[in-house]
Amino acid sequence: MIMFSIKFVIFFIFSIFFFSISLIAKDWNPQTYTITDGDTLKRNGIRYRLEGMDAPEINQICTLNNQDWECGLAATLYLEQLHETNGFECEDLGQDRYKRILVRCYILKDDRRMDIASIMVKEGYALAYREYSKDYIDEEELARENKRGLWRSKFIKPWEWRRNKSNKR
Repeated sequence: MIMFSIKFVIFFIFSIFFFSISLIAKDWNPQTYTITDGDTLKRNGIRYRLEGMDAPEINQICTLNNQDWECGLAATLYLEQLHETNGFECEDLGQDRYKRILVRCYILKDDRRMDIASIMVKEGYALAYREYSKDYIDEEELARENKRGLWRSKFIKPWEWRRNKSNKR
């Protein structure tokens, strides 16, 4: 009798697990976007900004071992690579001051929804945008400690780089 109960409990747990996975996959509704840079997407002429993170601008250059490398392009290409998997599913969070729609986007990987901004920051292709959000600070610390992406080089924070560019105009 006890053996039957144990088998039933194990069966029940596995059933719930696989049922929940199938619900996630069934509810998955990705959209296709054009990636314009490491934190901006476009669809049907509308610009979307990944909330809580800031990636280097597409033409931003960083320095690695005294050599220039296109860190902004690298961030853009990494976001494109994530998008190629199966598109993004995004939640609308309102507008920023530039009239872009702020979004939190996800990919489906191994039947799990994964936050794109979290991945970008954790891999070092973007920074936590602390001025506007407290999200992704832990991911940034992890990237810095492991010298991932930008953290393996010398770089100017994207918001400082933009400010320097606008001051030179």
